[in-house]
Amino acid sequence: MNQTSRRIQRVYQRIQNEIPDAIFIKNSVEPHIDLSFFYFTNLESGIFENSIFLAYPNGEASLYTSKLEEESAKEGSTRFKTTIFKDSKEKEMILKKIGTNIDKIGVNSRELTYQDLLILKKILPNVKILDVSEAIAESRLVKDDEEIKKIRRSAEITTKIWKNIPSILSNNVTESEVKAQISYQIQKEGATTAFEPITSFGVNTAEPHYLGGNAELKSGDFALFDFGARNCRYCADLTRTLVVGRPSYKQRQIYDAVFEASNVVLDMLKPGIEASEVHRKVVNTIASKGFRKEFTHSTGHALGLAVHDGATLSNTSKFTLEEGMVFTIEPGIYLPGFGGVRIEDDVLIRKGDCEILTSTGREMLEI
Repeated sequence: MNQTSRRIQRVYQRIQNEIPDAIFIKNSVEPHIDLSFFYFTNLESGIFENSIFLAYPNGEASLYTSKLEEESAKEGSTRFKTTIFKDSKEKEMILKKIGTNIDKIGVNSRELTYQDLLILKKILPNVKILDVSEAIAESRLVKDDEEIKKIRRSAEITTKIWKNIPSILSNNVTESEVKAQISYQIQKEGATTAFEPITSFGVNTAEPHYLGGNAELKSGDFALFDFGARNCRYCADLTRTLVVGRPSYKQRQIYDAVFEASNVVLDMLKPGIEASEVHRKVVNTIASKGFRKEFTHSTGHALGLAVHDGATLSNTSKFTLEEGMVFTIEPGIYLPGFGGVRIEDDVLIRKGDCEILTSTGREMLEI
């Protein structure tokens, strides 16, 4: 059984209620591309705007795409049937023909646009539409060996780039200059950026999702770097915080609290642990250091085709960790007007423990 068939059957096994005769994955135009399309097809090239993927309970599948993506689609020729349509009218005829053979169709409601849903209802008025988004999300949460291999490579590239960063820092270098270097070095490694890198200096480090400016690096600053490589569509995500010169007592206090929270959680991760318990452990550790209100986000998020791949480690999480899941672990403390610290690593849940994929030191670095 090929990779596509295994992933299709994994999704069908997780559907709790009515089983559809086919699962319908439909892309719109950028940026409204359903990443589950690439989960099923495993295609590494192409954008596949307006393409359709149909997956059947027996593991068989069909791809319907435009002439624009014909060459990219050939990569999947041994895993599913491919049909090339010339225009939207021909695509509509294909959908009508599909509807003559099925009574129930499953959709990924989390990604299907409202416009495409209306079109589907119009073309197939007698076909019952079922939401299978939960089953797809649950399946994507547990990575198979090929996915882990790709994430591992993304993490290796990301780790390598981090090790280069201190050498490009100097007094008065700007956030935007370092940000550009990070993007450039990731591309030199044959990957792309998984998201827009965050490079923040001084008081800007207190903004968790700061997207950059031209602040200059100065003595006494915290400097925070949050970035990741995307290899073969799979993402990594790393954050490190360093200090320029000798840290102050307060800087050391903040960093040590985050560092301890990171260590505590990494030591507890294994299959069977409640996701919410992971978050509570971080909260309790940071609170014991007097910074509860300064930790403002979840402990981490799933990682895969998306940087935020469908689940978080938070107080409201309602799942347990399973072997094959990949998460970020990223405790942080943020003091507006002063600065912030975040330490983030990518971890693979294994049988009995976890593997840290971003294998680089987390201790405070002074430059």
